Amino acid sequence: MRQVEKRDVEKQAPKESNKDSYQNQKKLKSLNNKLSNIESKISKLEKEIKAKDVELATNYEKSVAQKDFLNKYQEKKKELEKLMKDWEEVQLSLEENS
Repeated sequence: MRQVEKRDVEKQAPKESNKDSYQNQKKLKSLNNKLSNIESKISKLEKEIKAKDVELATNYEKSVAQKDFLNKYQEKKKELEKLMKDWEEVQLSLEENS
């Protein structure tokens, strides 16, 4: 009788681990998607900032004379910094869950 009970317990355990595995896979996929989105935003912002840098280098006076140019430039830099921190956090979470 004990052997039958043990078999039942053994059969139930993998089902629970399958649920955990599924939940873990789901979480990893979510984190990977989040990471991908952050990376695309970072890439876009870096291109925008690079364009502003070129604009500043080629014609500083004209660029600075534009209304809110420097404010917008600084906002983009801060947003990039925030995205970099977000990327780090998601990357760490991914490493912890892998």
